[in-house]
Amino acid sequence: MAKIGDYSDFNIRWRSHPKYDPKQIVQTDIIEVILQKLEMLLFTAPGDILGEDGFDFGANLEYYLWQTKISNNNLKQKIMDQVSEKIPELAVMGYDLSLDIYEGDYQDILQLNFTIQGYNVSFVFD
Repeated sequence: MAKIGDYSDFNIRWRSHPKYDPKQIVQTDIIEVILQKLEMLLFTAPGDILGEDGFDFGANLEYYLWQTKISNNNLKQKIMDQVSEKIPELAVMGYDLSLDIYEGDYQDILQLNFTIQGYNVSFVFD
């Protein structure tokens, strides 16, 4: 099993993000680095990122919520597959994922709840 080392990454949060800090260029807290990676992975569709890995990077959640009826277990497995491949340090740290899908007017609404070392974070897609 891989060991968790010293992780840091550019702070990629945008101006309207609740945790945006214009003075912070590099993010050094491993939980915050992982959350940035999760945000990018979850809010990206395959092909949106340029480069060698761009064709298969992204959970494609918009597709599943807009065009198909998918079971909670199937969608959870697709997300976990992307996480294990694209954010391996999260698998080393360990996490729990629960999700709920609610019927919306135009598309289903998805709420993802991650617990990473006691830190809880939710993502909502509508």
